[in-house]
Amino acid sequence: MPTGQPPASTGMAVELLTAWLDAPDGPPDLFLDRLTSQLDGPSPTENLARAVELIMGFTYLSGSLLCVREHETGVPAQETLRHLALEYAESER
Repeated sequence: MPTGQPPASTGMAVELLTAWLDAPDGPPDLFLDRLTSQLDGPSPTENLARAVELIMGFTYLSGSLLCVREHETGVPAQETLRHLALEYAESER
């Protein structure tokens, strides 16, 4: 796990990912409801700021999950990310 202080928005990312996990292959109703509530600010500028915060939270969460995987399996985080990148690149063909 990263040792630094997580961004406050990491909790938002966990909440959103939890909503997605409730129905990863089904209708995204809960996910969209949570996403909308997280990004719905009083102005477009505020919405953009919230979106950037959410991206930072997801970046921290993703990095943390890569570190957990590395700790549990011994597979370096960079190798896992490379493997995922190759899978995504192949699926786009």
